[in-house]
Amino acid sequence: MARRKQEESEPPGIVVLYTSLMILLLAFFILLNVISKVEETRVESVFESLMGTFGFQQGGVSPLDRGSADITRRTVVPINPVELGYTQLKGLVRQSGLSEQVKLLRSKYIKTMVLPALLLFQPDSTEISPQGAAFLKKVAAIIRDKPYPITLNGHTDDSPSQRLDGRNNWDISCRRALAVLRFLVAQGVNPRRLAAFGLAGFHPLVPNDTPHHRQMNNRVEMVFDARDQSMYRIPASPAQPTIDFRGFTFDLMNVPTEEKK
Repeated sequence: MARRKQEESEPPGIVVLYTSLMILLLAFFILLNVISKVEETRVESVFESLMGTFGFQQGGVSPLDRGSADITRRTVVPINPVELGYTQLKGLVRQSGLSEQVKLLRSKYIKTMVLPALLLFQPDSTEISPQGAAFLKKVAAIIRDKPYPITLNGHTDDSPSQRLDGRNNWDISCRRALAVLRFLVAQGVNPRRLAAFGLAGFHPLVPNDTPHHRQMNNRVEMVFDARDQSMYRIPASPAQPTIDFRGFTFDLMNVPTEEKK
């Protein structure tokens, strides 16, 4: 009886306050969910606009601060070069009206721009077309001063080549990848950053089940790799690899030397 009187004596405001807090918390989570689903293109446009308006450069300072002794230099947070280039290329594709033709793919470290053969080359040819040259010039202007490596992979569909000169799909895919490489080098891209491969029709983007899909599979993929490449610059040790365990040394590979022979 005493407990019931105590409960009845508690002010109802506590219940109302608790309910209000729960509603506010729910509204907060709904707001976070809405913010997280903002269109990526809108975010990219705002980013590009801000970068252009204030003249910020990657890992540098605003031009307003450069050469001024009275103004504190405002450093800019470094941006991953691959991410920056990928964002700029997406903007280029959108501004060029090629969103339906040029596909941009991404993973954690790898970014890929898929360029259809119909855009880059003359019909049934490995020579770059005027339309392809105009687009690749804009691409080269974006990637020219970036440090990351770029791989150019040429692809075809799985149909045997019908060319009268006898070139097969391996040759066609190689020549197309090399044509893009040479064009980028002519535009000032460092050739040491570039590699070209012909993969014929063994890596289709989509199934080769319709004429449209076959057109999509005839392509050159421009792959940007954000992983650290420094491990490839470490010279190999001439010493025989061994494991030392508590004073005992074991050869990993017992390869006979010239002296043993």
